Amino acid sequence: MMKTHNLFVSCIESRVQDQGSLYARFHIGTFFRGQALTFGNSMRRALLSEMPGFLMTDVRIQGATHEFAVLPDVEETVLEILLNLKKTVFVPRIPKNQKFETFQGFGFLKNNGPGKVRAADIRLPETVQCVSPEVHIATLTSGAELSLRFNLQFRNFSQLEKREGTFKSKTVAQAKTEDGNVQDTTNELPTLEKNSLFFQQLQNKRNSKDQLFLDTVPMPVQKVNYVIKSLNAKNGSEYIILEIWTDGSLYPQESVEFALRNLTDLFFQFANISKKSN
Repeated sequence: MMKTHNLFVSCIESRVQDQGSLYARFHIGTFFRGQALTFGNSMRRALLSEMPGFLMTDVRIQGATHEFAVLPDVEETVLEILLNLKKTVFVPRIPKNQKFETFQGFGFLKNNGPGKVRAADIRLPETVQCVSPEVHIATLTSGAELSLRFNLQFRNFSQLEKREGTFKSKTVAQAKTEDGNVQDTTNELPTLEKNSLFFQQLQNKRNSKDQLFLDTVPMPVQKVNYVIKSLNAKNGSEYIILEIWTDGSLYPQESVEFALRNLTDLFFQFANISKKSN
């Protein structure tokens, strides 16, 4: 088995971008030829889809029953207000050495015109802080009133995977007949469980007329780019230039550490399965 020596993960550049977003550039190596591509693809997928974060799951706006409604004396439509709300960024207000696993609460906003409504006007629980107070939400004219309430949740990838079996499907290994033969069920359609989160969201959409649904997966990492560079042409070693953009709720350095831990845990589980099978 080939062993890679002189491993390094270095942050070469970091800065604050427009509207509070964060950028960082890393050099990661050393890899043998071909390994960098495998590592880069895995890191990119983990960074974009497995990061924990806050998200607004649904919003109730007084006087609005659907996304295309228009509120009296408010310049923005309800759809524009929802898109502006999605730009707000929240972080937990806890010590750095304390873990923040789960959270579910509500945020409120109530303003009268004339004037502009910003994210700083949102009322939040004590354990949550808005790091994008300058985000514009709506413009109110004289006599206008904007009143809304939203559901705020903190989710991570492991919680999304534990949805009490949103889709229940059998694998080939599980589908054994009474005589012990394996039955191929790979083409069976998944069955939707009534106690699943997805089923509950469908029921809520049917039962609530003024509940406007937004995101279901947090995406604190907005963009990831990587380039593979040659480190030593003689032995074919390579390294990766990794660029990360976040929304400000997560430092790029933290996202790299989180992704590396997740990938390590995943591959370690399969390594243990291989040992047990042998």
